[in-house]
Amino acid sequence: MSYRDAGIVVGAARTERASAIDLVRQWFDAVHQGQSEKAMALMGSPMTISISGGHRFSRFEEFLVFASKRYAGIRKQVEAFEACEAPGGVAVYARGHLSGNWQDGTTFESVRWCDRFLVSQGQITDLQTWSDIAETRLPPLAD
Repeated sequence: MSYRDAGIVVGAARTERASAIDLVRQWFDAVHQGQSEKAMALMGSPMTISISGGHRFSRFEEFLVFASKRYAGIRKQVEAFEACEAPGGVAVYARGHLSGNWQDGTTFESVRWCDRFLVSQGQITDLQTWSDIAETRLPPLAD
């Protein structure tokens, strides 16, 4: 009897956390490629987006309008994804550094950020994002 005839079935099931991370990776890819409709298709309805400074949005389009008035360009470098069970689904944390330009042309780089996505039934239903971006607009502290 050969190995092929042994009747062994090997399964490679994806965990719910791994699938949630894959979904968030797809969202980041769509956003970074300027494919906002593709990104929106990965988001549920209703959707909540909360960002530093107390800004809240119920639609991705509202968030994009807000961001376009604030930044001339922005790019997030993702350094890690982590996932865990959370009430209502799976929480996926993405963190890294961002760089870009303000509307006045001033550049910023190496700004820390962390996003928390809630993935429920195969869609992103909540996004909370935090960053040190406000620190780039403050005058340097005196020694």
